[in-house]
Amino acid sequence: MKPSARFKRRYVSFSLAVQGSPPTPSEAKSIVHEHFLSFFGEIGIASLAFKLVKYDGKNGVGILRCARDSVDETVFCMACLHDRNGVAARLEPLATSGSVRRASPSITFSSPPRPRGI
Repeated sequence: MKPSARFKRRYVSFSLAVQGSPPTPSEAKSIVHEHFLSFFGEIGIASLAFKLVKYDGKNGVGILRCARDSVDETVFCMACLHDRNGVAARLEPLATSGSVRRASPSITFSSPPRPRGI
C-alpha cells in the first residue's frame, strides 16, 4: 500500500479518573471503548480508527490514536464522559500531536526502575 493511501494518524494524550482515582489499565481500556461505542456506534468507531496506545494506571494518563480527519470528534467524545454506571468519571483530553513522542511530554508515565550497571 502506498503511504499516501494510508490514513493519517493523530495522538491525543488524556487523563482518566473514576471517582477521583485512576482506574487499572484493563478498566481504562473498557471504559474508553464502551464510551466511544455508546457515543458513535460500531460504524462510527470504524471510521475513527481509534486505539488506546499507552496507559499508565498509576497516574491515570494515556495516549489514544485516531484518524486525522476525526480528531475533533474524538476530543469532543472524550470531553463528554461524565459518569460510568452511575459513578463519577472524567476523561480529559490534554494535548493533540502527530506522533507519540510529541504527545508524551505533556504527560509523565511511571515506569519500573532500571537496574544499575547494565
